[in-house]
Amino acid sequence: MNNIKIFACPTAEEFTQEICDSLGIEMGKIHHQKFANNNNFVQILETVRQKDVYIVQTTQPPVNERIMELLITIDAAKRASAKNVNVVLPYYLYSRSDKKDQPRIPITAKLMAQILEAARSYKSYNM
Repeated sequence: MNNIKIFACPTAEEFTQEICDSLGIEMGKIHHQKFANNNNFVQILETVRQKDVYIVQTTQPPVNERIMELLITIDAAKRASAKNVNVVLPYYLYSRSDKKDQPRIPITAKLMAQILEAARSYKSYNM
């Protein structure tokens, strides 16, 4: 368990603490902030270099805001050189749209999977 760090997105802190208590590990230190222009800011406050990172997020409304918080937190973990980034979602966002049952509609469950995979798997480069 020394190689694992578990972080909470803003609405998932209580749930994440329960997970960490069950595992007997300390919850990761992270700073979330909302700017005046409604943009999100995330800073991981401890080293995650070559560690397996778990990010816990809820689907508490507004759902699209939770998605952005999650994506930004994934990016912060990747840029901090996490070995692996794993997402814990108690309820899968947009899961009700998992098939094309009408013409000209998206399959948003698949889209969400592709977005999460792209955010998690890209190679980060220093710019």
